Amino acid sequence: MIKVVTSKEIKKLDLEASLRFKIPSIVLMENAAIGVVDFITNVISNKKNLEEILILCGHGNNGGDGFSIARHLVNRGFKVKVVYTSSKDKLSTDAKINFEILQKFSSKEINLELIPLKKFIRLKKTNYFSKVDLIIDALLGTGLNSPLREPILSLVSWANDQECTKLAVDIPTGLSSDNGKDLGKAFHANYTLTMGLPKIGLFINDGPRVSGEILIVDISYPSTLSNYKSIKRNLVEIFDIKERLPQRPYDAHKYSVGKIFAIAGSRGLTGAAKMSCEAALRTGCGGVLLLTTKKLQDIYAKSLKEVMTYQLKNNEEDYFVLEDLNEIEAKINWADVLMIGPGLGQHESTGKFIMELLKKYPNKRKVIDADGLNLLSDFIENEKLNLTNSILTPHLGEFSRLIKRNIDEIKENIFKFGSNFAKRYNTVLVLKGAPTLIFDKNGEVFINSTGNPGMATVGMGDVLTGITSGFYAQGLSDMDSAIVGVFIHGLSGDIAEKKIGMFSLISSDVIKFIPKAIKLVKYSGEELF
Repeated sequence: MIKVVTSKEIKKLDLEASLRFKIPSIVLMENAAIGVVDFITNVISNKKNLEEILILCGHGNNGGDGFSIARHLVNRGFKVKVVYTSSKDKLSTDAKINFEILQKFSSKEINLELIPLKKFIRLKKTNYFSKVDLIIDALLGTGLNSPLREPILSLVSWANDQECTKLAVDIPTGLSSDNGKDLGKAFHANYTLTMGLPKIGLFINDGPRVSGEILIVDISYPSTLSNYKSIKRNLVEIFDIKERLPQRPYDAHKYSVGKIFAIAGSRGLTGAAKMSCEAALRTGCGGVLLLTTKKLQDIYAKSLKEVMTYQLKNNEEDYFVLEDLNEIEAKINWADVLMIGPGLGQHESTGKFIMELLKKYPNKRKVIDADGLNLLSDFIENEKLNLTNSILTPHLGEFSRLIKRNIDEIKENIFKFGSNFAKRYNTVLVLKGAPTLIFDKNGEVFINSTGNPGMATVGMGDVLTGITSGFYAQGLSDMDSAIVGVFIHGLSGDIAEKKIGMFSLISSDVIKFIPKAIKLVKYSGEELF
């Protein structure tokens, strides 16, 4: 997995690369520039003709990246204009070296023009930049922790107004690299090429909105640096999933590859129970048994084919009650995993039923979502619960109710709250969102890289619960089940988006494409059939 870093961590890695491994910082800068230029040459210029490229350069090392990028672009035949915001004497050491090289270039190269900020301010009122097809942001980099100020603010605002492709170097100017907050009209990139290791701000809060497609540029960090164990945040990619997929033995039978007992559904919410059960089967688990009452049995009997049902003998309601617990003891013991929550409802009697279930079976493998979490929030602080072997999958609203904190506060300190919860309850926490974050009891955080805005629709969490439960039932660990489940869920949604479009996407579409997603992972992204 790829480590995800804060601004302080990346500075430490840069320093260690220079001091411990004797890699000069200007070599790292040169590697960064070549990576960006390769991308422009091989990807962007193949999609559109780049008549002119405009690079906006600040005074620090991010600006130095921009100066170096300009040199390599000119050498490859592109016409480049460079706007620089500071005088030479205010540039960082490496930025100054690359700027002085450009000065030598500009006296000889008709394809390169260096434009000081004052001149740019005059020229932007004319049509001087009308032929620009690509704007590269190399203004501020990762060090920003306060709102944008002039003249950078106006420069970024102007760039955002231009109708052309935009690329950010390392991180969009105006975006906090640590908390993903837009610090005032951040640069809106189509692509962000981040150096060495990705920055956490690219993935959370406003980061996905302004960063566009995120790609990582290899700047030749030694592997011991890029895999620093003290960095606890990890980006999950397709190869991480391939090695975690369950293996089906040749002598498998239906009850040897996972049995799930689904405690889900109530009046008006039977669809949630059905989708979670069907999603679980699509992951490859052998059998799903859905708990139901007499009033709900007919609904399920008409719509479920592969999912089995267990009808309570003495429950005349359309929700579960405390007295049901004794009747289902054998079924709980039969199951490899309990899937609790989708469509469960929030009746007070159901809350008592769930509380006793969790207390009576503390070590049973469980996936808890939706109303299971809402009911849990009523007593989690007052009861000494052991959530070992449990995977909890709340969205921000449900998590807010669980920890009694408002959503804005959680978003400001999402890693702290997530890690603290997982450690306190000795559990795996899947915090659904864009992106979904997975926390384990040891302080590790895993950032999912799949999914799209079309998945913001009712029932999507129920599908995730089913997928995660399916992998958990097949013998994966709680952590691996969460990582694989979240990734496959998002990938299924991405496939659905490509097939039918973002706006028409519904939860059952994601279930439909689970097999396709698993096959793509198995064959490392190549469609063989």
